[in-house]
Amino acid sequence: MFSRNGFFAVIYHLDTVIPYYNQIRTILMSIQTVTLDLMAVMAAFFVAKFIARSYGKDDSLAALTSVGAFMILNLDSRRNGQSPFQMNNFGYRGLFIAIFFGLLIGWLFRFTRADLEEPTHRYTIAALVDRGLRGTWLTVVILVISVAINYSLSRISTEGFIGLFYIPFQIPASSLSHVSIRLALVTTINALMWWAGIEGPINPLTVQAGSTTSTANLNYALEHNNLFNVPNPITIGTIYHPFASFGGVGMTLALIIATLWVAKTRPLRRIAGMSLLPSLANISSPIMIGWPVMLNPIFLVPFLIAPLVNMTIAWAAIRLRLMPPSVYTIPTTTPGPLAAFLGTNGNWVSLLVAILCLAIAILIYIPFVRLAETINLESAKVGGHHD
Repeated sequence: MFSRNGFFAVIYHLDTVIPYYNQIRTILMSIQTVTLDLMAVMAAFFVAKFIARSYGKDDSLAALTSVGAFMILNLDSRRNGQSPFQMNNFGYRGLFIAIFFGLLIGWLFRFTRADLEEPTHRYTIAALVDRGLRGTWLTVVILVISVAINYSLSRISTEGFIGLFYIPFQIPASSLSHVSIRLALVTTINALMWWAGIEGPINPLTVQAGSTTSTANLNYALEHNNLFNVPNPITIGTIYHPFASFGGVGMTLALIIATLWVAKTRPLRRIAGMSLLPSLANISSPIMIGWPVMLNPIFLVPFLIAPLVNMTIAWAAIRLRLMPPSVYTIPTTTPGPLAAFLGTNGNWVSLLVAILCLAIAILIYIPFVRLAETINLESAKVGGHHD
């Protein structure tokens, strides 16, 4: 709504309708900067903290060490007059590496003498300093190694450690062709990466209009005023984005609706409710972290299967000429079920197929939502007995 190029802002000209639109947008962008845009930093902090605590070690020092090392590895010393950090790595893009760092550093702290003792009296500053100094040597070693790694990598690439990590996962635009099997393989690998906390190469918030196939389709449609005979009817932009990425990668909008429909526990319903509006704008981070979906083996199957089923339905509808391919460029935050309708300039069959895809994806997610909720309840009972 407050994105300048977003669906609602463009269609309804919200900047002229909502009083103090720019001021509200600035405030919301600031909130996003210190929350979603820093989720990797927070993950590095809390993962290291809880791992160190599980070993009975100084969790605060481990957490600060993890954050320090993670930020050093994302330091760009060659920037002038801008942020010295690779800020795009502090969000979902860097989440996998942040979790790994937290696990590693939390584990390394088990070898220190900085024990986390339960005090029989209130902490004193001297006691806290003494406990911290016992693990300082490891903190210094980790930070020095991080500086050395960052300096070495800065001579090789401006993208830093995480940028080099992502190189093997990049998919050239030329590979996003109309070959159906290749599309299925590429989108499945992409979904698997997002599930693992690695930002995949295909993002619903990234427009694919610049690709060769999309440009050829659009030029044909504008020249002949006919969408059914475009040269590339089966592409990422015609069967994946308009039909298989509602709410983000993995059809997370369907997961949210399924949770609101069948979940009985209030926390899960609250998480789904809070994630609904962002999901309508294809922002999946709240539900990916909140349920959580990321690294949750229960949701891996529907996260991979739901988009494939929807792509198959869209592929069949286009091949049977029940609807034309979606070729027109639309705002990236367009609600998923409306993407095909607007991308075909108002074809009603496309809208019906999109609704069908959403309904089927919801049905796919429902049994997994019930299973995950049951396991959560059983885990809570076991934890309660241990307490």
